[in-house]
Amino acid sequence: MVYRIKNYKRRDLNGWRYCLPFVLPGLILTAVFVLFPMVFTLRIAFSNYQIVQGNITFIGFENFKSIFTESNREFWYAYRNNFLYAIVTVPFIVFGGMVFSYLINNLKKGGSLFKVGFYLPVITSWVIVSLVFKYMFNNSSRGLINYFLVDILHLLPDYVPWLLREWSGNMAIWLMGIWKNTGWAMLIYLAALQSIPIILYEAADLDGASNWQKFRHITMPSLKPTTFFVLVNMIIGSFNVFLQVMLLTSGGPNGKTSVLQYMLYDRAFGKFQFGEASAVGLISSITIVLLTFILNRVFKLDNQEEK
Repeated sequence: MVYRIKNYKRRDLNGWRYCLPFVLPGLILTAVFVLFPMVFTLRIAFSNYQIVQGNITFIGFENFKSIFTESNREFWYAYRNNFLYAIVTVPFIVFGGMVFSYLINNLKKGGSLFKVGFYLPVITSWVIVSLVFKYMFNNSSRGLINYFLVDILHLLPDYVPWLLREWSGNMAIWLMGIWKNTGWAMLIYLAALQSIPIILYEAADLDGASNWQKFRHITMPSLKPTTFFVLVNMIIGSFNVFLQVMLLTSGGPNGKTSVLQYMLYDRAFGKFQFGEASAVGLISSITIVLLTFILNRVFKLDNQEEK
């Protein structure tokens, strides 16, 4: 018995000796660029961090109190806007991706052309897309929307400063998110559709099922894990919205179109309040984890895997 235990230990050591050269570089990179920044961010979220002097003074929850009780309510606007972005954009992205992928999957010709057309916004730079949307929602006659509504259709008496108002500015950000991400969801759903056994649809045809019945009773249940994957990624993306806010509205007016990532950026690199910026990042991370947990419970994927 002792001899067998020694042999097992030698095999384990030999296994580690052979595997370690391949695993160690990844572990080092993960520790340096992922684990250490996470721990350091958690530390300065509860500290007064002076980056120039290199001083870190523990102050407890003062950074959180500061952002929660600030007079201009910037944090609450940013937090609200992240949820609104998710509530507005995610259903359109998920539903649009599912429907477009289903239609493209049933095309006999031209499917590749539609795939490229829908996926083109995904690979287009956020900066370029932001400049296009900024031109479309320009406050003067140079804006495409103002030009059509005022000069062509005469529906409005004067030009509207879309990006300088709270809800129209948020609407521009939401539309940009929907247009940019629907193609990604479409491609994920398309891959999932092609993995559904064709025999299920053939059996449904024999039973006289309509296209809607096949979509409802075969396609949608089969896409449930994919929908969970798309939802989680889109919700995480909703709490990482940054470039479009910075380039379109810069958080204005008075922070009413700001989001958590823009607030984090402004606090860290605009006001050099790294403690408060880390606190904002920590709140964003906790929110994402909680939402992912809730989605997992709603979809009950763990129970399905156990069965």
